[in-house]
Amino acid sequence: MNGWSYRAHTVEGNVREGVIQAGSAEDATRALVQNRLIPEWVKPAPRAKSLGLSIGQRAKPMALVHFARQFATLVDAAVPLVHGLEIAQDLSEDRRLKKALSQVIIDVQAGRSLADAMKEHPGVFSDIFVNMVEAGEQGGVLDSILARVATYLEKSQALVSKVKTALVYPAIIFFVAIASAAVMLAFVVPTFETMFASGGLSLPYPTQVLVNMSEFLQANWIILLAVVVGGAVVLRQLYQTSSGRLFFDSLFIRVPVLGDLIRKAAVARFAQSMSSLLTAGANLIDALIASAATAGNVVIERGLLRARTGIEAGQGISTPLAATSVMPRLVSRMVEVGEQTGRLDEMFEKVAQFYEGEVDTAVDRLMKALEPALIVVVGFILGGMVVALYLPIFEALTQVAP
Repeated sequence: MNGWSYRAHTVEGNVREGVIQAGSAEDATRALVQNRLIPEWVKPAPRAKSLGLSIGQRAKPMALVHFARQFATLVDAAVPLVHGLEIAQDLSEDRRLKKALSQVIIDVQAGRSLADAMKEHPGVFSDIFVNMVEAGEQGGVLDSILARVATYLEKSQALVSKVKTALVYPAIIFFVAIASAAVMLAFVVPTFETMFASGGLSLPYPTQVLVNMSEFLQANWIILLAVVVGGAVVLRQLYQTSSGRLFFDSLFIRVPVLGDLIRKAAVARFAQSMSSLLTAGANLIDALIASAATAGNVVIERGLLRARTGIEAGQGISTPLAATSVMPRLVSRMVEVGEQTGRLDEMFEKVAQFYEGEVDTAVDRLMKALEPALIVVVGFILGGMVVALYLPIFEALTQVAP
């Protein structure tokens, strides 16, 4: 079976684009016609180039939230599944989601379940999404499960936004400081250098260092820019490899304050996922595998997956979680209570709520710690440059003073 890209029209005149699996172009065309589509063209689908850059292939999180809520409403209103998917596709503004839904509609019309059809698009529908939809189909509660999926995605996105805020803010401040320093070296320092030379002023050591840096930047700015851009690209590519990501993720969780924030966010997302999947009726091992992938850190993810062996041996989940050493003791003890009371999903929900609050506190602490540190760093860089520029003038005024 090969992939065939197609562009077709529905009987209502709507355009559908996507990829269909078939043995030949004729088979693909026949399958489209059987699904009430009028093919405009069918051609071999290009092979995906594996560059490790999966970020650009994913649908926007909020687009998935809107799709889940809209589709849940349509299912609850007893709209036929395929028609509901077509309506949700038309309402969506995310290009990747629309393209994936085109193929999902074809697959569902061909007799596949909704979950199986969504599994073919891992870049759009995560394991959590697919597993919950599968549980909803099997239990006949797809509408309520889709609403829960939307709630889960909203909480998860809010958590990610908090962590990003904590990381992006200092990065922006540091970038502005470096950019300001570069502008001063490129344009301001040469002006002062000309003034010093015309006035015959001798340059103190700090000022001479600044002038040398300015001359070096002007002579080699293209090379420096290439090094910075190339370094960023190389680091990004390294992070996309399994060994590179393991190295950087191990480094991140060891950074003071930041590492604590990453761990707490990982616990909150893992617990959110476990609660949602267990409530939907997923079995414990499938829930663990899907939830571990949401941790956002490969070290924590691998630690969580080690608990699978204990679960398969009949130890439950609290004991294996405690043995992994990546989860705080509070989590394993609360989960143990959930196992004993038969309310494991509710206990994971409480764990998620607790660590969401911990993430808020950790973000506040990080911001309060970073703000004065950033002020000192920016002041040292820019203030030091200004002082160095005015030192020759101060010395000259001192020499001419009576």
